[in-house]
Amino acid sequence: MIEVLLASFLVGLTGAVSPGPMSASILGMSHKKPLLSTLGLVAGHGIVEAAIIIGIIFGLSSLPYQTGIALLGCVTIVILGVLQFMSEPEKKAAREEGAGAPFVAGIVLTLSNPYWWIWWLTFGAGFLALQPAYAAFFVGHISADLVWFGFLAFTASRGAEILGERYRWVVKGSGIAMAAFGIFFAWSILAD
Repeated sequence: MIEVLLASFLVGLTGAVSPGPMSASILGMSHKKPLLSTLGLVAGHGIVEAAIIIGIIFGLSSLPYQTGIALLGCVTIVILGVLQFMSEPEKKAAREEGAGAPFVAGIVLTLSNPYWWIWWLTFGAGFLALQPAYAAFFVGHISADLVWFGFLAFTASRGAEILGERYRWVVKGSGIAMAAFGIFFAWSILAD
């Protein structure tokens, strides 16, 4: 069981440290409350990951209309990136306090990321078929997300203090990066 926990932490870390929509989102939302942003984002992400693990337990191995679902996810990521680019960090932070935005972002960004689906329906399902310690896998995997996104959020919040008003350009750059990931994902899907 400890082997599965450690392996899933390492596997989760390789996914978490890869730049993507979740990374761009945490950079855009964590400048005021890094801990709450991290916990909310990872909780939303974790709910979706728990659901897919339960689906794998009950035999989920593929989805109909995968290309269409993946392209819809790409469009969602592009829209979220554009919205982040257009937002102003101070105004955004004030809105998010009571809205649970990091939690919702964790769910939406996870479900709309086509590579997340591909990873889970191939490698994730295969790993769990070989090592069916589902709870240990989940705990290790989510722990990696908490460690990495917590580090990113803390770093972004310190950077926001140092950069002051110029931090809004980091948020805008993160929005551009998120939209670029969506476009890249769509191009990758359509090129196959």
